[in-house]
Amino acid sequence: MHEIGLVDDIVSIINAKLKGAGKDSKVKKLNILIGELEHVTPADFEFHFRERTKGTRLENAELSFKKIIPRFKCKGCGVEFSGEEGLNGCPNCKGRVNDIIAGSGIFVGSVELE
Repeated sequence: MHEIGLVDDIVSIINAKLKGAGKDSKVKKLNILIGELEHVTPADFEFHFRERTKGTRLENAELSFKKIIPRFKCKGCGVEFSGEEGLNGCPNCKGRVNDIIAGSGIFVGSVELE
């Protein structure tokens, strides 16, 4: 159910950006970036998006999705690596304390208006 909160956050961000556009402007297309660590599928996101945007300027927007592959940075040695490379810890020093540097969160890549 956390998809609803994520969709609401995205809709709020887009509505804030629409304030500067003409009041008749509608969203034609949204490019959404989904980090794989979010465990949100495009189908789930779109379902909740359609429910939350009925009767708004976002209602008929085309949605395009791009998955963002997780990347990490070792706090011990500073090496950056993918989740696959680091299944057993940092591939350089085997450290297990890492920062997530990509692949978490959901973002608006771009918005196209009509």
